[in-house]
Amino acid sequence: MRFELISTLEKLREVYQVPRGPARFQAYVSAAVGDAQQAEDVALSPLVSANPMASENVLAWLETWLSLGAETLAREVLEESNTRFEAVPFARPVKVGLAVLDDLGGGWTNRAINDAARFQVGRVLAKTGWVNVNLWTSQAPSPAELRLCVLEAAHRAAYTVQHGDPVTLAAMLAQEGLIAASSGRRLTLDADDLAYSRSIIAPHLESTHQPTVLACFYGDDVAREWGYPPLGLSQNAGYEVGLADTLAAQVEITR
Repeated sequence: MRFELISTLEKLREVYQVPRGPARFQAYVSAAVGDAQQAEDVALSPLVSANPMASENVLAWLETWLSLGAETLAREVLEESNTRFEAVPFARPVKVGLAVLDDLGGGWTNRAINDAARFQVGRVLAKTGWVNVNLWTSQAPSPAELRLCVLEAAHRAAYTVQHGDPVTLAAMLAQEGLIAASSGRRLTLDADDLAYSRSIIAPHLESTHQPTVLACFYGDDVAREWGYPPLGLSQNAGYEVGLADTLAAQVEITR
């Protein structure tokens, strides 16, 4: 499997430099879609997630990313990933782009819905050849965080090519726990919260019921946002349990 970075941020800056209105929207459509007749053939898939009518604050935030050399850093990380995953079979180069998601702007972008696309990477990759790395406007630009996100995106693509997209909650936790641990993520929940969360999640591990598995993975706040019944879980509880289980297994192997 080989990854190649496709530049998106400069093109999006050009769009955002057009005053908000019909002209900007047309510039956005031209940049994102191009001449494509099918959804899988759009010119720059990561731009589809962008808010075409984002405010000047988003342009300033984007300028910060550009000044930090975001795409240069992403390209360097992908070169590392090319070495790491070169034995994973995939018929064509994987196109990777940085996707700007304006989760502060309201209306256009729902963070939880977009984030849940992590469980459909295999399907999207097979159809389009694209992998997106999400940059959220609610988070200050951070090269260290970008590095982790690019590593995770590459690992997730390689994982789903080999294992398919996860269907059960257990498979979701296994996928994301391994990816997070391998990319260098660390736990944020304490031992008591992890133990409690694991006890709530355990009866649902083989579930494929979307309201249940997403409530387990993301916690109560996101469950309520989607209109799903909350289960009494902290933010990203399932993600944390998956990471904790992977880290514990790695420690056990080294003993």
